Amino acid sequence: MDRLVLGLSTTVIGMLVVFFGLVILIVCIYGMTSITGRKGKKAAPVTKEAPAPAPTAQEMPVEEAEEEDNGAVVAAITAAIAAIFENEKNESGFIVRRIRRSAPGTARAHAARDEQMYSRL
Repeated sequence: MDRLVLGLSTTVIGMLVVFFGLVILIVCIYGMTSITGRKGKKAAPVTKEAPAPAPTAQEMPVEEAEEEDNGAVVAAITAAIAAIFENEKNESGFIVRRIRRSAPGTARAHAARDEQMYSRL
């Protein structure tokens, strides 16, 4: 009987220690959030809607080049993407809608981008 009482008291004390430890942890997190001034952003509610059908090439608005005519560049990039999808036998209905230059950044950003792009080859 003594072992049962000892086991139950140990269990209850352990659960209380864990509960109060979690309460202290929550209070610390709220305190750090209020000190740093960061508020949690609430996500928009998710609504289930049927996906819209993909627009065809005739429905796509054509964006005009702002500074120069990039028709040859767009054609080359589109042809390269089409060749890749043709080799992979991927029929995803991929459409090139817009091509834009990546923003200039640091050497570290360029290295990270290159690593991300070329890691899947």
